[in-house]
Amino acid sequence: MHAITEPIRIITDPRQKGYRPRTWIATGGVFILMAADGVRAGVGWWGWFIAFAVFWAPAMILLFRSKLRQLWGQLPLSLLAIHGLMLLSLIWSAYTFYTFRVLGLQFGLTLFALFLVARFDWRELLRIFANVIRVILASSLAFELYAGFEHTRIKPLVFDNPGGSAGNASYFWSEGNIFRGERIQGIVANANTLAAIAMVGVILFAVEHMIFGVSRWLSWLSMILAALTIALTKSAGVGFALITVILAGIVSIAAEGKDRDTRHRYYRLAWTFSGIVLFFALVYRNEVFTFIGKSPDMTGRAGIWKNVMALVAQRPIQGWGWVSYWIPGIKPFKGLGIVHGVEYYQSHNAYIEMFFQLGIIGLALLLTLLSVAFVKVWRLAVRHTNPLYLWPILLLVGLMAQNLTESRMLVEIGWVYLVIITVKVNEPVDALEPVGRSTKREKLVPRRLRRLILKRPTKE
Repeated sequence: MHAITEPIRIITDPRQKGYRPRTWIATGGVFILMAADGVRAGVGWWGWFIAFAVFWAPAMILLFRSKLRQLWGQLPLSLLAIHGLMLLSLIWSAYTFYTFRVLGLQFGLTLFALFLVARFDWRELLRIFANVIRVILASSLAFELYAGFEHTRIKPLVFDNPGGSAGNASYFWSEGNIFRGERIQGIVANANTLAAIAMVGVILFAVEHMIFGVSRWLSWLSMILAALTIALTKSAGVGFALITVILAGIVSIAAEGKDRDTRHRYYRLAWTFSGIVLFFALVYRNEVFTFIGKSPDMTGRAGIWKNVMALVAQRPIQGWGWVSYWIPGIKPFKGLGIVHGVEYYQSHNAYIEMFFQLGIIGLALLLTLLSVAFVKVWRLAVRHTNPLYLWPILLLVGLMAQNLTESRMLVEIGWVYLVIITVKVNEPVDALEPVGRSTKREKLVPRRLRRLILKRPTKE
């Protein structure tokens, strides 16, 4: 076979010193953060803290044995400023005690993300995230099938939410909906969270398939499982996010290897198309949401945003103080996000959430962090011939789009994703895998077809 169309195979040697222990530590920590709601349904908040600490502690030992000077140089100033502002918000916080408590967890999440950045390359991170997602999706389907066949609703083993009732179906671990045509929640106990995990799975499994990261049958089976999960969770927000991911993937692959004018023409077409779709979606939102079986107010989110923005107007500069998830039963959160009798503890929009908690300065820093990271990972995806480097940009695009209706980007695995992408993209070029001589478009062509093309005689 002609070498120009051969993908570069990079195989990680699991026999290298310390590979297995650090991989198991990372995998366990990622699972605890990704399936956080489900873990808490089984062992409660304190059980979840302890479980995460079990993996966090050895991760910190490995982190501080890393090249910290190099890692420090990779940290974006906007990310450092966000952490500084979180700390400063203790001065004006309307709930100082809770801000103090939450800062420990927030900084701990950042340190765990930095451990992943320091100890794993992009390929290894892809493998860790993909394997955890495979386990979550497969076990979620089995969990829901059990609940469905038994015709039972599964309550949390530990319920420690002072703002809700254990008897309310909205707080069940699973409502057993798989055969009723309603949304499933899986082992993560939340339909939207499960859908977001499946969306990330679609991205990672597709890239795995392109780089020969796992066997062909496993990559196809994983993609089918992720697509099925998205269909069963019926999350409109994730559906829209997935559309943006697909568009970003098409444009980034098409732009590779093109001259500057052609690339920018593709970008203008993509932005124009996105703007037109968004315009008509807003104008005909009632029809659009009715068609997909959702209410025009995004299942009560519009009411939550209105309530939150009323509070933002009272403290637009500094915000109310950092707290990540809202604390049940205290002002100003009590009664702030009630939809159909169920109280929610987030703004359901990461950008409004940041505006609410850290004011206009915090929002500006977050948008700066995302914008700079977007440009850098986009350049990496377009300029590098290895499909491996598609997953950071596609994940970032999906994260930014999905968090228009969720605040998960600021907590748990969402925050870890954000820190990893924004820090790791600043690694030196020599840390990347070799650049091949063929583009991603050529690598997408099946091998047999490539052979036929390459063997076809050329006309004199």
